[in-house]
Amino acid sequence: MIQEVLYRLQLRDFEDHSVSGDGVVHVSALVQCSLKWFFVAKYPELARAQQFQGYMILGKLVHLGLQRTVEKFMSEFGFRSVSVEVPLEKRINVDGPADLPTIVTVKGRADILAETLDEEKVIVEIKTARGDYNMPSPHHVMQLRTYMNMANVAKGILLYITPDRIAEYTINNPLSDHELQKLIKEFLQRKAPRYDWECGYCPFNILCPRKKTNSYRR
Repeated sequence: MIQEVLYRLQLRDFEDHSVSGDGVVHVSALVQCSLKWFFVAKYPELARAQQFQGYMILGKLVHLGLQRTVEKFMSEFGFRSVSVEVPLEKRINVDGPADLPTIVTVKGRADILAETLDEEKVIVEIKTARGDYNMPSPHHVMQLRTYMNMANVAKGILLYITPDRIAEYTINNPLSDHELQKLIKEFLQRKAPRYDWECGYCPFNILCPRKKTNSYRR
């Protein structure tokens, strides 16, 4: 069944690059509420259930479609080469309290890593959203800047696909190693939530002691 395959692919994708632990932290976890990822490890059944929502599948299909489109028409986009789903990894020495790990491996996966006709490398990060508001989101910018640091790339493009419009933002300031160290330290110290609005979407807000009361959703 096509439906079953789509859901299984979505679940596999989540498990491949979303769960952190054993000295490994994924970028998707770093830029969000760190307490959420503690709950993912403790209550994986709640995290998996969220992956079966239709908008999650739709987002994955948009990613796949855009990646294939850029590959097929790379010259029209001004690229001489294109790679998709590029694995990124970097080891960071975290100077923190004795009870925290000192060496952390940060992992991520760039949606598109391309080289322009002028031999400039650029990372393209694809995002889907339900509406045209609050773009670009701070955590999306942070994610792209982290990828740029890990890939040693000076230019990034944040591409939003929404029902209202397609929006493109150019980012020219990769995260510094110092900023990445700080981000990891905050994650290890379980800073939660990173943004107040996260609680409204989190499947663990029914049991989280740090839930913020929200009167709206973004």
